[in-house]
This record gives sequence, structure tokens and C-alpha cells, in this order.
Amino acid sequence: MDAAIIAAIIGAVATILAVLVNGLLSRKKGGSAQKDESKSPQAVAPKTEIEAKKFARRYLDYPSNYRFMWALPKMKAVVLENAQQGWDTGVTSDMRDASYDVIDFLEYSWLRLAEFYPDSHWGGKDAKEYIRDYIQERFTFHWSKHEPDGPGTGGTIVGILTGSDVINDLENLIVDMVSALFMYKDDFDFAAWKEAWEAKKSKHNKINTADR
Repeated sequence: MDAAIIAAIIGAVATILAVLVNGLLSRKKGGSAQKDESKSPQAVAPKTEIEAKKFARRYLDYPSNYRFMWALPKMKAVVLENAQQGWDTGVTSDMRDASYDVIDFLEYSWLRLAEFYPDSHWGGKDAKEYIRDYIQERFTFHWSKHEPDGPGTGGTIVGILTGSDVINDLENLIVDMVSALFMYKDDFDFAAWKEAWEAKKSKHNKINTADR
């Protein structure tokens, strides 16, 4: 075989081998880049963010949590005292806003109590989502209840009555939760706590019952 032909064949084979080797190296590099990319700051940021928002659990045997429980009735008394000024005005919008302030506080209290339970404990939802849904549902139920003739037929008083009913629901629910958590704890006087929690409840209900 002519030497020139042999040289051409060897050159062609060498070129093909070079292309194949380069292709393999490129794939290997690409795979490494993908692996490295998965470890980049951008890739781990979501995980870091999740860790930062990790659920904070409360435990019954921590003294600080006992102090917090006894602070709740005191905090509620301050919130109710402030709200009472709005209820006493007799102005529908002020009375309704006063009730919303109380509901916000009760929602806060429930969220803190929910920290004694595991995360995503409430029907697969986290506590914040579950509680918001529950409160919205109670508003829908009570508002509809006070308008048997259809939406908009109850007048402005419906907003006040509905707020009162939602407050009552949340107050009772919080008592139920504290009872479930602390009723049988020898170092927690549940009866005294309940009395302190409900100290102003009857006055608020009496005012709104008189308006019905």
C-alpha cells in the first residue's frame, strides 16, 4: 500500500479518536459541573431558607412556657380593656374594629399554643394555615347565620354580632387546648388559669347579647 495512503488512513483514525476522546471528556466535565452546580450557594439557598424557617417547638416541662401561659390572661385583659373603649362608642365601625383587635390577639395566642404540638400537626397543615382557615370558616358561618334572609339583609349589626361569636369560639377553643395540655400537670393550676382567662368574658358577651 502506498505510504501516502497509509499516512492518510492513520491521520483519519487519529482524528476520529481525538473527537471521541474529546466528546467523552466533555461529558465527564458536564457531569462534574452539574454535580458542582448542585452544591453551589444558589442551589443550597432554598434548603438554608427552609432551615431558617424551621418550626420552633415548645415543651411542657420548660419553666418559661409556664410563665408564658400565666401571662396570656393578663395580656388578654389589656386587649379587652382597649377593645372595650371601641365597643362603648356605639359606632358600628369602631365596635367591629375593636372585635378584630381581640380576634388578632386570640389568633396569636392559639398560634403560640400550637407550638406545643408537632409541625404540620393539623390535618397535614401547619398551624398558621390551619388557624387562618378555621377563623375564616367561623366568620363565614356566623355571618350567614345572622342573615337567614340572604346576604346583605342583616344590616350593619351583623358584623358586630359575627365578631362577638368568633371571639367566643376562639376563647373557648383556647381553654380547650390549655386544658388538653395542662389539665393533668400537677404543677399547673388549670382551674385558676381558666378563671383568670375568663374574667372579662361574661361582660363582653352581655354587651353584645343586649344588642341582639
